[in-house]
Amino acid sequence: MHSERQRVKEREQKFTSVCSKAESYDQCNRWDIAQSRGETWDLLTAAVSQGKGRGQVEEERVGGQREKRSSHRRKRGVRREKCERKSFLFNWSPAMGNLIKVLGKDLENCPHFFLDFENAQPTEAETAVWNQVSAVLEEAHGILAELQSYNGAGQEIREAIQNPGDLALQEKAWNAVCPLVAKLKRFYEFSLRLENALRSLLEALTSPPYAPMQHLEREQALAKQFAEILHFTLSFDELKMTNPAIQNDFSYYRRTISRNRLNNQQLEAENEVNNEMANRMSLFYAEATPMLKTLSNATTKFVSENKTLPIEDTTDCLSTMACVCRVMLETPEYRCRFTNTDTMLFCMRVMVGVIILYDHVHPVGAFAKTSKIDMKGCIKVLKEQPSNSVEGLLNALRYTTRHLNDDSTSKQIRALLQ
Repeated sequence: MHSERQRVKEREQKFTSVCSKAESYDQCNRWDIAQSRGETWDLLTAAVSQGKGRGQVEEERVGGQREKRSSHRRKRGVRREKCERKSFLFNWSPAMGNLIKVLGKDLENCPHFFLDFENAQPTEAETAVWNQVSAVLEEAHGILAELQSYNGAGQEIREAIQNPGDLALQEKAWNAVCPLVAKLKRFYEFSLRLENALRSLLEALTSPPYAPMQHLEREQALAKQFAEILHFTLSFDELKMTNPAIQNDFSYYRRTISRNRLNNQQLEAENEVNNEMANRMSLFYAEATPMLKTLSNATTKFVSENKTLPIEDTTDCLSTMACVCRVMLETPEYRCRFTNTDTMLFCMRVMVGVIILYDHVHPVGAFAKTSKIDMKGCIKVLKEQPSNSVEGLLNALRYTTRHLNDDSTSKQIRALLQ
Protein backbone atom coordinates (compact mmCIF):
# COMPACT_ATOMS: atom_id res chain seq x y z
CA MET A 1 0.00 0.00 0.00
CA HIS A 2 2.82 2.31 0.95
CA SER A 3 4.79 1.55 -2.22
CA GLU A 4 1.74 2.29 -4.41
CA ARG A 5 1.28 5.71 -2.80
CA GLN A 6 4.96 6.38 -3.27
CA ARG A 7 4.81 5.59 -7.00
CA VAL A 8 1.82 7.90 -7.50
CA LYS A 9 3.59 10.69 -5.63
CA GLU A 10 6.76 10.31 -7.73
CA ARG A 11 4.69 10.37 -10.91
CA GLU A 12 2.92 13.57 -9.91
CA GLN A 13 6.25 15.19 -9.06
CA LYS A 14 7.68 14.35 -12.47
CA PHE A 15 4.59 15.67 -14.23
CA THR A 16 4.68 18.88 -12.18
CA SER A 17 8.36 19.32 -13.05
CA VAL A 18 7.63 19.01 -16.78
CA CYS A 19 4.60 21.28 -16.62
CA SER A 20 6.71 23.95 -14.98
CA LYS A 21 8.51 24.27 -18.33
CA ALA A 22 5.22 24.89 -20.20
CA GLU A 23 5.22 27.95 -22.40
CA SER A 24 1.59 28.87 -21.62
CA TYR A 25 -1.28 27.96 -19.35
CA ASP A 26 -3.25 26.73 -22.34
CA GLN A 27 -0.53 24.31 -23.38
CA CYS A 28 -0.19 23.00 -19.85
CA ASN A 29 -3.93 22.50 -19.66
CA ARG A 30 -3.90 20.51 -22.90
CA TRP A 31 -1.05 18.38 -21.57
CA ASP A 32 -2.99 17.76 -18.35
CA ILE A 33 -5.89 16.42 -20.38
CA ALA A 34 -3.61 14.31 -22.52
CA GLN A 35 -1.83 13.01 -19.41
CA SER A 36 -5.13 12.04 -17.84
CA ARG A 37 -5.79 9.90 -20.90
CA GLY A 38 -2.37 8.32 -20.66
CA GLU A 39 -1.48 9.62 -24.15
CA THR A 40 1.61 11.77 -23.40
CA TRP A 41 3.20 10.27 -20.32
CA ASP A 42 6.08 8.77 -22.25
CA LEU A 43 6.68 12.07 -24.01
CA LEU A 44 6.63 13.96 -20.71
CA THR A 45 9.06 11.71 -18.97
CA ALA A 46 11.33 11.74 -22.02
CA ALA A 47 11.24 15.53 -21.96
CA VAL A 48 12.39 15.54 -18.36
CA SER A 49 15.35 13.32 -19.08
CA GLN A 50 16.31 15.17 -22.31
CA GLY A 51 15.72 18.64 -20.93
CA LYS A 52 13.43 19.58 -23.79
CA GLY A 53 11.17 22.58 -23.65
CA ARG A 54 7.45 22.22 -23.52
CA GLY A 55 6.93 23.67 -27.02
CA GLN A 56 9.51 21.36 -28.55
CA VAL A 57 7.88 18.28 -27.08
CA GLU A 58 4.44 19.48 -28.23
CA GLU A 59 5.76 20.07 -31.75
CA GLU A 60 7.34 16.62 -31.90
CA ARG A 61 4.17 15.01 -30.60
CA VAL A 62 1.93 16.79 -33.11
CA GLY A 63 4.32 16.13 -36.00
CA GLY A 64 4.47 12.45 -35.13
CA GLN A 65 0.71 12.20 -34.98
CA ARG A 66 0.38 13.95 -38.34
CA GLU A 67 2.79 11.52 -39.97
CA LYS A 68 0.99 8.60 -38.39
CA ARG A 69 -2.39 9.89 -39.56
CA SER A 70 -1.02 10.48 -43.07
CA SER A 71 0.30 6.94 -43.18
CA HIS A 72 -3.04 5.59 -42.01
CA ARG A 73 -4.84 7.63 -44.65
CA ARG A 74 -2.60 6.28 -47.41
CA LYS A 75 -3.21 2.73 -46.24
CA ARG A 76 -6.93 3.33 -45.94
CA GLY A 77 -6.98 4.89 -49.43
CA VAL A 78 -5.32 1.85 -50.97
CA ARG A 79 -7.65 -0.47 -49.09
CA ARG A 80 -10.70 1.60 -50.11
CA GLU A 81 -9.64 1.62 -53.78
CA LYS A 82 -9.14 -2.14 -53.74
CA CYS A 83 -12.45 -2.57 -51.97
CA GLU A 84 -14.22 -0.35 -54.51
CA ARG A 85 -12.70 -2.32 -57.36
CA LYS A 86 -13.84 -5.57 -55.80
CA SER A 87 -17.24 -4.10 -55.07
CA PHE A 88 -17.55 -2.91 -58.68
CA LEU A 89 -16.61 -6.34 -60.00
CA PHE A 90 -18.69 -8.36 -57.57
CA ASN A 91 -21.70 -6.05 -57.90
CA TRP A 92 -21.51 -5.79 -61.70
CA SER A 93 -24.92 -6.20 -63.25
CA PRO A 94 -26.26 -6.37 -66.80
CA ALA A 95 -28.02 -3.07 -66.16
CA MET A 96 -24.66 -1.38 -65.60
CA GLY A 97 -23.35 -2.89 -68.79
CA ASN A 98 -26.43 -1.79 -70.67
CA LEU A 99 -26.04 1.73 -69.34
CA ILE A 100 -22.48 1.94 -70.62
CA LYS A 101 -23.59 0.34 -73.88
CA VAL A 102 -26.43 2.85 -74.32
CA LEU A 103 -24.18 5.78 -73.47
CA GLY A 104 -21.60 4.55 -75.95
CA LYS A 105 -24.29 4.04 -78.57
CA ASP A 106 -25.65 7.54 -78.02
CA LEU A 107 -22.20 9.07 -78.33
CA GLU A 108 -20.95 7.06 -81.28
CA ASN A 109 -23.96 6.03 -83.34
CA CYS A 110 -26.53 8.77 -82.83
CA PRO A 111 -25.76 11.78 -84.99
CA HIS A 112 -27.40 14.97 -83.83
CA PHE A 113 -28.32 16.95 -86.91
CA PHE A 114 -31.58 18.18 -88.35
CA LEU A 115 -32.80 16.37 -91.46
CA ASP A 116 -35.01 18.85 -93.28
CA PHE A 117 -37.93 16.73 -94.48
CA GLU A 118 -39.88 19.84 -95.48
CA ASN A 119 -37.54 22.06 -97.48
CA ALA A 120 -34.49 20.03 -98.57
CA GLN A 121 -33.48 20.93 -102.13
CA PRO A 122 -31.09 18.93 -104.35
CA THR A 123 -27.55 20.13 -104.88
CA GLU A 124 -25.93 19.89 -108.29
CA ALA A 125 -24.38 16.54 -107.38
CA GLU A 126 -27.78 15.13 -106.35
CA THR A 127 -29.80 16.41 -109.30
CA ALA A 128 -29.49 13.39 -111.63
CA VAL A 129 -30.65 10.83 -109.07
CA TRP A 130 -33.18 13.24 -107.59
CA ASN A 131 -34.89 13.78 -110.96
CA GLN A 132 -35.09 10.05 -111.60
CA VAL A 133 -36.65 9.31 -108.21
CA SER A 134 -38.89 12.38 -108.32
CA ALA A 135 -40.56 11.10 -111.50
CA VAL A 136 -41.56 7.94 -109.64
CA LEU A 137 -42.68 9.68 -106.46
CA GLU A 138 -44.99 11.97 -108.43
CA GLU A 139 -47.21 8.93 -109.01
CA ALA A 140 -47.22 7.89 -105.35
CA HIS A 141 -49.99 10.23 -104.23
CA GLY A 142 -52.26 9.07 -107.06
CA ILE A 143 -51.59 5.41 -106.22
CA LEU A 144 -52.51 5.95 -102.57
CA ALA A 145 -55.65 7.88 -103.53
CA GLU A 146 -56.77 5.06 -105.84
CA LEU A 147 -56.08 2.42 -103.21
CA GLN A 148 -57.90 4.41 -100.55
CA SER A 149 -61.00 4.60 -102.72
CA TYR A 150 -60.84 0.91 -103.68
CA ASN A 151 -64.23 -0.58 -102.78
CA GLY A 152 -64.05 -3.92 -104.56
CA ALA A 153 -66.73 -5.96 -106.31
CA GLY A 154 -67.79 -8.06 -103.35
CA GLN A 155 -71.52 -7.72 -103.93
CA GLU A 156 -71.35 -8.63 -107.63
CA ILE A 157 -69.05 -11.60 -106.93
CA ARG A 158 -71.35 -12.99 -104.23
CA GLU A 159 -74.38 -12.78 -106.52
CA ALA A 160 -72.49 -14.51 -109.35
CA ILE A 161 -71.29 -17.33 -107.08
CA GLN A 162 -74.76 -17.86 -105.61
CA ASN A 163 -76.33 -18.01 -109.09
CA PRO A 164 -73.83 -19.88 -111.32
CA GLY A 165 -76.43 -20.45 -114.03
CA ASP A 166 -77.37 -16.78 -114.39
CA LEU A 167 -75.23 -15.50 -117.25
CA ALA A 168 -76.32 -11.91 -116.68
CA LEU A 169 -74.96 -11.96 -113.11
CA GLN A 170 -71.77 -13.66 -114.30
CA GLU A 171 -71.20 -10.93 -116.85
CA LYS A 172 -72.04 -8.22 -114.33
CA ALA A 173 -69.45 -9.58 -111.89
CA TRP A 174 -66.84 -9.91 -114.63
CA ASN A 175 -67.40 -6.35 -115.84
CA ALA A 176 -67.06 -5.10 -112.26
CA VAL A 177 -63.84 -7.02 -111.59
CA CYS A 178 -61.91 -6.26 -114.79
CA PRO A 179 -61.37 -2.50 -114.15
CA LEU A 180 -60.31 -3.31 -110.60
CA VAL A 181 -57.75 -5.85 -111.79
CA ALA A 182 -56.37 -3.27 -114.22
CA LYS A 183 -55.96 -0.95 -111.23
CA LEU A 184 -54.20 -3.70 -109.26
CA LYS A 185 -51.87 -4.19 -112.21
CA ARG A 186 -50.93 -0.49 -112.10
CA PHE A 187 -50.14 -0.81 -108.40
CA TYR A 188 -47.90 -3.80 -109.08
CA GLU A 189 -46.09 -2.08 -111.95
CA PHE A 190 -45.54 0.94 -109.74
CA SER A 191 -43.84 -1.31 -107.17
CA LEU A 192 -41.31 -2.30 -109.86
CA ARG A 193 -40.52 1.35 -110.61
CA LEU A 194 -40.26 2.05 -106.90
CA GLU A 195 -37.77 -0.80 -106.60
CA ASN A 196 -35.53 0.79 -109.24
CA ALA A 197 -35.81 4.19 -107.54
CA LEU A 198 -34.77 2.68 -104.22
CA ARG A 199 -31.76 1.07 -105.84
CA SER A 200 -30.62 4.42 -107.24
CA LEU A 201 -30.94 6.03 -103.80
CA LEU A 202 -29.03 3.21 -102.10
CA GLU A 203 -26.20 3.58 -104.61
CA ALA A 204 -26.02 7.31 -103.93
CA LEU A 205 -26.31 7.10 -100.13
CA THR A 206 -23.79 4.29 -99.59
CA SER A 207 -21.10 5.11 -102.15
CA PRO A 208 -17.55 5.68 -100.87
CA PRO A 209 -15.73 7.57 -99.54
CA TYR A 210 -18.43 8.98 -97.24
CA ALA A 211 -20.01 7.20 -94.30
CA PRO A 212 -23.83 6.87 -94.13
CA MET A 213 -24.11 9.70 -91.61
CA GLN A 214 -22.11 12.01 -93.88
CA HIS A 215 -24.27 11.06 -96.87
CA LEU A 216 -27.50 11.81 -95.01
CA GLU A 217 -26.19 15.14 -93.77
CA ARG A 218 -24.67 16.20 -97.11
CA GLU A 219 -27.39 14.85 -99.44
CA GLN A 220 -30.55 15.77 -97.60
CA ALA A 221 -32.72 15.97 -100.71
CA LEU A 222 -31.98 12.30 -101.49
CA ALA A 223 -32.48 11.38 -97.84
CA LYS A 224 -35.87 13.10 -98.01
CA GLN A 225 -36.80 11.05 -101.09
CA PHE A 226 -35.71 7.88 -99.32
CA ALA A 227 -37.97 8.87 -96.43
CA GLU A 228 -40.86 9.54 -98.84
CA ILE A 229 -40.51 6.04 -100.31
CA LEU A 230 -40.69 4.53 -96.82
CA HIS A 231 -43.67 6.71 -95.94
CA PHE A 232 -45.47 5.60 -99.10
CA THR A 233 -44.61 1.95 -98.39
CA LEU A 234 -46.12 1.98 -94.91
CA SER A 235 -49.19 3.86 -96.11
CA PHE A 236 -49.78 1.49 -99.03
CA ASP A 237 -49.36 -1.66 -96.95
CA GLU A 238 -51.59 -0.33 -94.19
CA LEU A 239 -54.39 0.33 -96.70
CA LYS A 240 -53.88 -3.04 -98.36
CA MET A 241 -54.00 -4.97 -95.07
CA THR A 242 -57.31 -3.36 -94.12
CA ASN A 243 -58.96 -4.07 -97.48
CA PRO A 244 -59.66 -7.80 -98.05
CA ALA A 245 -61.52 -6.95 -101.27
CA ILE A 246 -58.19 -6.79 -103.10
CA GLN A 247 -57.46 -10.48 -102.59
CA ASN A 248 -61.07 -11.49 -103.18
CA ASP A 249 -61.34 -9.61 -106.47
CA PHE A 250 -58.08 -10.95 -107.84
CA SER A 251 -58.90 -14.52 -106.78
CA TYR A 252 -62.25 -14.33 -108.58
CA TYR A 253 -60.53 -12.96 -111.66
CA ARG A 254 -58.02 -15.84 -111.75
CA ARG A 255 -60.71 -18.47 -111.21
CA THR A 256 -62.77 -17.04 -114.05
CA ILE A 257 -59.76 -16.98 -116.40
CA SER A 258 -58.93 -20.62 -115.54
CA ARG A 259 -62.52 -21.72 -116.09
CA ASN A 260 -62.68 -20.01 -119.47
CA ARG A 261 -59.43 -21.62 -120.54
CA LEU A 262 -60.92 -25.00 -119.79
CA ASN A 263 -63.83 -24.03 -122.03
CA ASN A 264 -61.43 -22.72 -124.72
CA GLN A 265 -62.76 -19.20 -124.32
CA GLN A 266 -60.51 -16.15 -124.69
CA LEU A 267 -61.48 -12.99 -122.84
CA GLU A 268 -60.32 -9.50 -123.77
CA ALA A 269 -59.13 -8.79 -120.24
CA GLU A 270 -56.67 -11.66 -120.50
CA ASN A 271 -54.77 -9.76 -123.16
CA GLU A 272 -54.06 -7.02 -120.61
CA VAL A 273 -53.15 -9.33 -117.72
CA ASN A 274 -51.65 -12.47 -119.21
CA ASN A 275 -50.94 -15.62 -117.24
CA GLU A 276 -47.33 -14.70 -116.41
CA MET A 277 -48.32 -11.25 -115.17
CA ALA A 278 -51.19 -12.75 -113.17
CA ASN A 279 -48.78 -15.16 -111.45
CA ARG A 280 -46.43 -12.34 -110.45
CA MET A 281 -49.32 -10.20 -109.24
CA SER A 282 -50.68 -13.11 -107.25
CA LEU A 283 -47.37 -13.49 -105.40
CA PHE A 284 -47.24 -9.74 -104.80
CA TYR A 285 -50.73 -9.44 -103.28
CA ALA A 286 -50.36 -12.65 -101.29
CA GLU A 287 -47.90 -10.80 -99.04
CA ALA A 288 -49.34 -9.08 -95.98
CA THR A 289 -47.09 -6.09 -96.72
CA PRO A 290 -46.33 -6.27 -100.46
CA MET A 291 -44.55 -2.93 -100.84
CA LEU A 292 -42.33 -3.58 -97.83
CA LYS A 293 -41.50 -7.00 -99.25
CA THR A 294 -40.55 -5.32 -102.52
CA LEU A 295 -38.20 -2.88 -100.76
CA SER A 296 -36.73 -5.66 -98.63
CA ASN A 297 -36.01 -7.82 -101.67
CA ALA A 298 -34.59 -4.84 -103.55
CA THR A 299 -32.24 -3.98 -100.68
CA THR A 300 -31.09 -7.58 -100.27
CA LYS A 301 -30.52 -7.83 -104.02
CA PHE A 302 -28.57 -4.56 -103.97
CA VAL A 303 -26.26 -5.91 -101.26
CA SER A 304 -25.73 -9.26 -102.98
CA GLU A 305 -24.93 -7.67 -106.34
CA ASN A 306 -22.41 -5.21 -104.86
CA LYS A 307 -19.81 -7.64 -103.55
CA THR A 308 -17.28 -4.89 -102.81
CA LEU A 309 -19.78 -2.99 -100.66
CA PRO A 310 -20.03 -4.37 -97.09
CA ILE A 311 -23.58 -5.08 -95.96
CA GLU A 312 -22.90 -2.82 -92.96
CA ASP A 313 -22.77 0.20 -95.26
CA THR A 314 -26.36 -0.45 -96.31
CA THR A 315 -27.70 -1.38 -92.87
CA ASP A 316 -25.83 1.55 -91.30
CA CYS A 317 -27.66 3.86 -93.68
CA LEU A 318 -30.95 2.50 -92.33
CA SER A 319 -29.93 2.58 -88.66
CA THR A 320 -28.57 6.12 -89.01
CA MET A 321 -31.85 7.27 -90.55
CA ALA A 322 -33.79 5.67 -87.67
CA CYS A 323 -31.54 7.37 -85.14
CA VAL A 324 -31.82 10.78 -86.80
CA CYS A 325 -35.62 10.51 -86.78
CA ARG A 326 -35.69 9.48 -83.11
CA VAL A 327 -33.39 12.32 -82.07
CA MET A 328 -35.47 14.87 -83.99
CA LEU A 329 -38.67 13.57 -82.39
CA GLU A 330 -37.38 13.64 -78.82
CA THR A 331 -35.43 16.93 -79.06
CA PRO A 332 -37.62 20.04 -78.56
CA GLU A 333 -35.14 22.26 -80.43
CA TYR A 334 -35.61 20.11 -83.54
CA ARG A 335 -39.35 19.55 -83.17
CA CYS A 336 -40.05 23.26 -83.05
CA ARG A 337 -38.49 23.62 -86.50
CA PHE A 338 -41.29 21.57 -88.06
CA THR A 339 -43.57 24.11 -89.72
CA ASN A 340 -46.21 21.50 -90.59
CA THR A 341 -47.95 19.38 -87.98
CA ASP A 342 -47.97 16.43 -90.40
CA THR A 343 -44.17 16.42 -90.49
CA MET A 344 -43.98 14.88 -87.04
CA LEU A 345 -46.19 11.98 -88.11
CA PHE A 346 -44.15 11.69 -91.30
CA CYS A 347 -40.97 11.47 -89.22
CA MET A 348 -42.47 8.73 -87.03
CA ARG A 349 -43.58 6.72 -90.06
CA VAL A 350 -40.13 7.00 -91.61
CA MET A 351 -38.50 5.87 -88.36
CA VAL A 352 -40.76 2.81 -88.19
CA GLY A 353 -40.23 2.12 -91.88
CA VAL A 354 -36.44 2.00 -91.64
CA ILE A 355 -36.65 -0.14 -88.49
CA ILE A 356 -38.81 -2.71 -90.28
CA LEU A 357 -36.63 -2.65 -93.39
CA TYR A 358 -33.49 -2.98 -91.24
CA ASP A 359 -35.07 -5.91 -89.41
CA HIS A 360 -35.77 -7.68 -92.72
CA VAL A 361 -32.35 -7.00 -94.26
CA HIS A 362 -29.92 -7.30 -91.34
CA PRO A 363 -28.86 -10.88 -90.49
CA VAL A 364 -29.77 -10.57 -86.78
CA GLY A 365 -32.42 -7.88 -87.09
CA ALA A 366 -33.27 -4.66 -85.29
CA PHE A 367 -34.17 -6.16 -81.89
CA ALA A 368 -30.88 -7.90 -81.09
CA LYS A 369 -28.55 -6.46 -78.46
CA THR A 370 -25.95 -5.86 -81.16
CA SER A 371 -28.38 -3.80 -83.23
CA LYS A 372 -27.35 -0.23 -83.93
CA ILE A 373 -30.93 0.96 -83.47
CA ASP A 374 -32.06 2.00 -79.99
CA MET A 375 -35.34 0.11 -80.11
CA LYS A 376 -36.39 1.04 -76.56
CA GLY A 377 -35.88 4.71 -77.32
CA CYS A 378 -37.79 4.50 -80.61
CA ILE A 379 -40.74 2.69 -79.03
CA LYS A 380 -40.87 5.13 -76.12
CA VAL A 381 -40.92 8.08 -78.54
CA LEU A 382 -43.94 6.52 -80.26
CA LYS A 383 -45.73 5.81 -76.99
CA GLU A 384 -45.37 9.44 -75.92
CA GLN A 385 -47.67 10.45 -78.80
CA PRO A 386 -51.50 10.20 -78.81
CA SER A 387 -52.44 6.54 -79.16
CA ASN A 388 -54.80 7.10 -82.09
CA SER A 389 -51.96 8.50 -84.22
CA VAL A 390 -49.35 5.81 -83.50
CA GLU A 391 -51.33 2.61 -82.93
CA GLY A 392 -50.93 1.66 -86.58
CA LEU A 393 -47.17 2.21 -86.35
CA LEU A 394 -46.89 0.12 -83.18
CA ASN A 395 -48.89 -2.62 -84.90
CA ALA A 396 -46.48 -2.45 -87.82
CA LEU A 397 -43.61 -3.14 -85.42
CA ARG A 398 -45.58 -5.94 -83.76
CA TYR A 399 -46.74 -7.77 -86.86
CA THR A 400 -44.54 -6.90 -89.85
CA THR A 401 -41.06 -7.24 -88.35
CA ARG A 402 -39.12 -10.48 -88.71
CA HIS A 403 -37.09 -10.84 -85.50
CA LEU A 404 -39.34 -9.49 -82.71
CA ASN A 405 -40.16 -12.97 -81.41
CA ASP A 406 -36.60 -14.28 -81.60
CA ASP A 407 -35.06 -15.60 -78.38
CA SER A 408 -32.42 -12.87 -78.59
CA THR A 409 -35.04 -10.11 -78.23
CA SER A 410 -35.10 -8.74 -74.68
CA LYS A 411 -38.20 -9.11 -72.53
CA GLN A 412 -38.26 -5.35 -71.95
CA ILE A 413 -38.70 -4.64 -75.67
CA ARG A 414 -41.41 -7.28 -76.00
CA ALA A 415 -43.19 -5.81 -72.97
CA LEU A 416 -43.10 -2.33 -74.51
CA LEU A 417 -44.88 -3.64 -77.61
CA GLN A 418 -47.55 -5.61 -75.74
